[in-house]
Amino acid sequence: MKKILQVMGILALGVLVFWAGSQVQARGRSDRAGKNSITVVQTKIVLDSYEFGPAVSKIVLETDKPLSEAVLNSETAVATAGIARQINDVYLSDAQGNRLDRYTKSNHVALELAVDYNTEDPAQSASPFTFDLSTYRNYWVDSYVVKVSGLGLKRSGSGKLQLVSSEQEAIENRLTPSADRFSDRGTSSLPYAAYQPESAAAGEKNPLIVWLHGIGEAGTDLNFPLLSNKVAALTQEEIQSQFTSSGSGEQTGAYVLVPQAPTAWNEQYGEALIETIDAYLANNPDIDSDRIYLAGASNGGAMTLEMGIHYPDYFAALVPIAAPYSYQTASDNDDKPYSLDEETLSALKDQPMWLIHSQADTTIPASESALPFYKAMIDAGFENKWISYYESALGTDLPGQVYNGHWAWIYFFNNQVTGVQSRENIGSMSGLSGLVATNPTRGGASKATVDGIEYSNIFDWLNAQKK
Repeated sequence: MKKILQVMGILALGVLVFWAGSQVQARGRSDRAGKNSITVVQTKIVLDSYEFGPAVSKIVLETDKPLSEAVLNSETAVATAGIARQINDVYLSDAQGNRLDRYTKSNHVALELAVDYNTEDPAQSASPFTFDLSTYRNYWVDSYVVKVSGLGLKRSGSGKLQLVSSEQEAIENRLTPSADRFSDRGTSSLPYAAYQPESAAAGEKNPLIVWLHGIGEAGTDLNFPLLSNKVAALTQEEIQSQFTSSGSGEQTGAYVLVPQAPTAWNEQYGEALIETIDAYLANNPDIDSDRIYLAGASNGGAMTLEMGIHYPDYFAALVPIAAPYSYQTASDNDDKPYSLDEETLSALKDQPMWLIHSQADTTIPASESALPFYKAMIDAGFENKWISYYESALGTDLPGQVYNGHWAWIYFFNNQVTGVQSRENIGSMSGLSGLVATNPTRGGASKATVDGIEYSNIFDWLNAQKK
């Protein structure tokens, strides 16, 4: 009996040792799994500017461990600000979301997202901007949560793919590559952001484009005028290549200056704007002060005209877009029912101008602004004055997308201002009947022609204007 008890004791002790050993092994596997699991420690959003405004085109995840691979699978999903997003690509990246060479290890992974715009409900486009109708101003949204699920990541040194999920607030973790092209930031009488052409060199003089934002981009955050539309397109090769240096003309490119007003542009900011431009010229002596081109949209377009009237000898050309214009109705005469006051006539007579407007604009109807104003200038015999008049605001970034008709500036940034209305028809036909909106010919069936030289588009024409 004693022997039996001894044997049973030995067996029991063996079972206990085996159980204890198995628990240590299990705990060891669990510890290793926890130690090797991949965790997202930060989420960044990449904002690009489009014809409809800013959009999150990419997210960048930072992980606690270096990665060797990132893959999509049927379970991978991304939602930004509560809106499900289509994923176009995934790859290992640097901290800014730039793709790395294959086999390069990284703690960052970028997911490229399809970008869309919902005209009926812009909030469904997952924009980080919100527009307050009570103040007519853009603001950053208070929260922008990015949720990722089922993303396949492989830890460096491991052959096992892990499915990783995360949900993080990202509104303060913004990357803005298009706005960052305006690397020169400063404050004179007004804060500003500026772009210096890549080819700028001593000995050559370069033109300057000054862009005036709309009412929604006023304030103290320069990201608003830089991201609310495609002003960054003015810094890119397609448009930059159309500007040549003064003198030899061998150098291409133009400076671009974007000042910001604290409130809507109005006459009180005129002196401050001139002081800001002058200060920028002093800091960049290779800018040709005889080739300063002023352009603006909506409220900025109105300020463009205001500056032309009050500083008639300062700018080489004016480009008001979707702008309100003042004019007087002289009589009920069908042929010449519109006229301008003497101050406006005198100031604008010798200033090159190119107006841009859309027939679908209900915010500032063309028939009550750009068209009669332009008609009055033609009736006054003004030369080198042009207007591109479109049927609607038809998109290019999203082909076939019809935007708010007020957004005629999309044609300017998309380099699609090529046609102009016939001056002969406008002058000879009654009322406004000589102005016919047209999208197919990009604003008009005629071409801007000065001193026998025909210009292919607005930037080709701008480059030729000089005080």
